[in-house]
Amino acid sequence: MNAGYESDIADHPASRVLYTAWIAEDASERTALLEGIEPPGAVALRSRYRHLRDPEASPGPCDRGLSFADWKASISLDDQGDMAVRANDSVAATRIFTELLGHETSSSLRVVTVNARVGLGDVAFAVGDLESAARDYETALEIANTDGYRFGRLRALVHLGHVTLMAHSAGTARTRFEEASELANALGDPLYTANCALGISECAERLDNLEASVAHALRAYATFTEIRSPIGEGNAALRAAVVLHRLKRRPEAGTWYKRAHEAYTAAGNPMGLTNALSGLGDVHLDAYEIDDAERCYQESLRAAESAGLRLSRAHALQDLARVSRARADWKDAVVRFRTALAAYRDLDDILGVSQAYHRLAEAYEELGRGDDVLSACMDALVAVEEYRATHSDDRSQREYRDRFRGVYAEALDAATRHGSPAAFAVAADCLAGRRLAGLFEEAARAATASAELTLLQELLVRADQRLIGHRRDAGGRTSDGETPSARRERIVRLLGAVGVRHGLVPQAEASIEDLLATVYLPPRDEGDALLDALPRGCHTVQTLLDPRDRRLLRWLWREPDGTCHLGVTELADSTVEMLELLGGDGDERADLRLDDLASLRDMIPAPVDEMLTGPSGARLVLIPVGELWLVPWGAVPLSDGRVLGEGAAYVLCPSLTVQRQLAARGKPSTPAGARQVDLWRSPFVRHHRLSAFQNDSHWDVTVLSTPAQAKQRLRSGGQAMVVAGHGRPTPGLGHYLELDQDEWLLPVDLVGARSPDLLVFIACWAGAIPGHGPTDPLSLATLALAAGSSEIMATVGELADSVPASLYVERVLDTTTGEALPDALLAATRWMLSQEGARSERVHHWAPVVPLGTFYPAPSMA
Repeated sequence: MNAGYESDIADHPASRVLYTAWIAEDASERTALLEGIEPPGAVALRSRYRHLRDPEASPGPCDRGLSFADWKASISLDDQGDMAVRANDSVAATRIFTELLGHETSSSLRVVTVNARVGLGDVAFAVGDLESAARDYETALEIANTDGYRFGRLRALVHLGHVTLMAHSAGTARTRFEEASELANALGDPLYTANCALGISECAERLDNLEASVAHALRAYATFTEIRSPIGEGNAALRAAVVLHRLKRRPEAGTWYKRAHEAYTAAGNPMGLTNALSGLGDVHLDAYEIDDAERCYQESLRAAESAGLRLSRAHALQDLARVSRARADWKDAVVRFRTALAAYRDLDDILGVSQAYHRLAEAYEELGRGDDVLSACMDALVAVEEYRATHSDDRSQREYRDRFRGVYAEALDAATRHGSPAAFAVAADCLAGRRLAGLFEEAARAATASAELTLLQELLVRADQRLIGHRRDAGGRTSDGETPSARRERIVRLLGAVGVRHGLVPQAEASIEDLLATVYLPPRDEGDALLDALPRGCHTVQTLLDPRDRRLLRWLWREPDGTCHLGVTELADSTVEMLELLGGDGDERADLRLDDLASLRDMIPAPVDEMLTGPSGARLVLIPVGELWLVPWGAVPLSDGRVLGEGAAYVLCPSLTVQRQLAARGKPSTPAGARQVDLWRSPFVRHHRLSAFQNDSHWDVTVLSTPAQAKQRLRSGGQAMVVAGHGRPTPGLGHYLELDQDEWLLPVDLVGARSPDLLVFIACWAGAIPGHGPTDPLSLATLALAAGSSEIMATVGELADSVPASLYVERVLDTTTGEALPDALLAATRWMLSQEGARSERVHHWAPVVPLGTFYPAPSMA
């Protein structure tokens, strides 16, 4: 491949041949003309060359009637624009590519337009205008698709991949790079094959697959070296160096940083130079060569400011603050980190923002400023939460939660060390998720006036509006008065729409997680209010695994008088293994007995366990976060030999925010006399016949006749309803309950419903979905909480379709007529475990059954 051409690229020896092939009448003539022609280095010519060589290109003339003068003019402008981008001359590049748009001569193969749009996108990307970049790349992609210009599609995909990596998610970006890589291989373009490998390398790093990231980067470097692309060599060397540094292979990292510096110098690329200098400074800093590191960082700052590279400047400011940190000059470090933070916030760079807050907290810790430590950690957490909130798919939100798990861990740790229950409550509730809480908003129930909007779409629109309303303008505003977060929301939605419109993201079933993923309301200052809303006369325990170290159980215990305690419990290996088992739906879970669950003894904080010792029957609101929701809490052992289900009347609640909303909503009064209840029992259920329940004088039972009637009653309110059927987790839908042959109840069926006050699900997995990890426990039961039910009995695992399980459930229902559901479950569990041999039987006869909701003040009798 040609390394380059110093004169006007339109006069390149290959230009006349390519022009002749461009207007050739048939494919055979075109092939003969291109025989022996090497791929040109300049993209202006190479783009035409690759299209002419594309086996899927139309065989006729590419632009019949095109004059050589028009060919030369467009080729020359295309190359001049590319050179201006490389020289970081955004003004000249914008002018040139805008002029190029006016040189389009074809209506069926708009190569000139596509190349100009890609060039304008490159200019916008270089100056940090990601929204304009995404729009230009999308326009190029759309035209290239329509006209069958696959090389244009390839270019747009690669550049969209980089925008997506910065503003959306690594998972989505990887999908785009992988498709682009297939196209590059099909078109035989090694330069773009190497560029795709670089993009995939960065995605792998973001997704914590570091070894794979290095392998992709080195593969790209070898290709760039072979085709003599200095800027490509620099990019690949830098990528390898960054990841090797993360792997603590510092000598190798230093070697690759130097190679990157040499390549960028040869290419005259200022952005690459700033990054290479920053990396070299990091290597020096790691070796405590502080003065050498400072010189590298200062040189990087000068280069960034000279070239007008705002993000590179922010990185350099952060690097210089780290020099003060290395010198233990903590006061100066605070000043410098605040300067870097302001620069990152102005750019809405979440990674830089979170790192700056982390370093600030560290400096405050050294200065003994505990309140400032806590404030910095919480500000970092809210910044990440707001960023997550702009992503409307569950995969992206999970990615950001995992990627920034250190931010959540540091907030929890700071809250624990500095004794702030309010901060702990906020951090834990953020990890518990905001989607269920968002469903409780009264605005979500408003009927839509548009026939084109479903209730769920209306819910999402309103949720987005509420989110924007709750945002703080900490990041300032742009010149037109717009906040960076509002701009970010548009970019994220734009990138998501590009994927849908152009087939870049595989279409899967619409999962309830994705549909509700934007319902987030970060509660920055609501910790005290969340704790004050807890029910009187009850203990509350909120537990979660440390996001960074899954062997640590972090917990908050609030006593009935309002006294709060925070703590950390180190879990044994056997406990961690049991939690992993409980997170799935394998056969091993269904075979568990009480002795197998002995390793869960540390899941109850020691002071809470001590409080529960004896026959107290204390009331306990339990808020297990994330994967802990899947624990069969009633079977968790206490130190006195009993299990929690015997020692306390407990109720599970998804989060503190949900508890507050349940408390505010209250529990309807109970009418005098027999309680009206609807019953649906699937014909496929064998043992849960509920005969005693149907004949109980305390219940006025209406047996429903069809699945459609059951669904209607579930959505129409009522005093109580019991649903028995086989529940099954399934990809995409999350979970469904089999009402009858080919008749299912789905989680989405409960969105917008008004569910019964008391709702009983006698079905597997009605209250939780296995394998979902640390996220909102979205399920039939929890969605029913949001839909109006005040008390719910459901399951967090497989409930046996057996005689013992049937007797247990009927015992609960019998007791529920006179007592609150948690009290009824306590009595039924004590009865169940008092039966001969029950403690040695499999726990799936009773332990998956859990009460959901909260404790309410005693209702008045109507």
